[in-house]
Amino acid sequence: MKKLTLIALLAFVGNAHAQTEKGNWIVSGTTSMGFNSNKITNKSGDVSVDGQKSTIFNVKPAIGYFVIDNLAVGLDLGYEVKKYDEYIGIEEKMKVTATTFSVLPSATYYFKTDSKAFPYVGAGAGYALNSSKTETIAPFKTNFFQWKAKAGLAYFITPSIAVDLGFSYDQLSTKFNETQTIRENKVIFKNFGANIGINVVL
Repeated sequence: MKKLTLIALLAFVGNAHAQTEKGNWIVSGTTSMGFNSNKITNKSGDVSVDGQKSTIFNVKPAIGYFVIDNLAVGLDLGYEVKKYDEYIGIEEKMKVTATTFSVLPSATYYFKTDSKAFPYVGAGAGYALNSSKTETIAPFKTNFFQWKAKAGLAYFITPSIAVDLGFSYDQLSTKFNETQTIRENKVIFKNFGANIGINVVL
């Protein structure tokens, strides 16, 4: 019985290692709700002002192809909804709903171990579209440059399915010129979060 258990364990570990070999695909999806600390910084010339903080909900599917052993290259997609109160006076505020879609070419490297747990690091950069609206103002759309870095642990509960526990940092930025002056303004969204998801290797 012990020999059968050992053989099964070795076969499982071997299959798990094979999942990150060249030629395989990996499909994943992560989400976070209430774990993210979001901060907005507005810059105008040499002046920098911190805006409101908020919690967000997001879903981040991704697909990658192992171009070499342990290195997957693909696309990270994002859908995010954020609701917060924007102050327009000392005591006056309005409710804002912001929705963001993003597409980021990315690369993720998985470190082989002697267990079912695979640490990983990754990064990507691409394009995001944000649509913000209030109860009285029509949606206002803005294009952003976005980059992200991520790290975590993929734990294979079966040879093809892994639980993904990780952290990520995203930054979105855009520039615009004031109509009354030639001063260039820049808006930066910064987001650090803890995420959980599922990876499927094909």
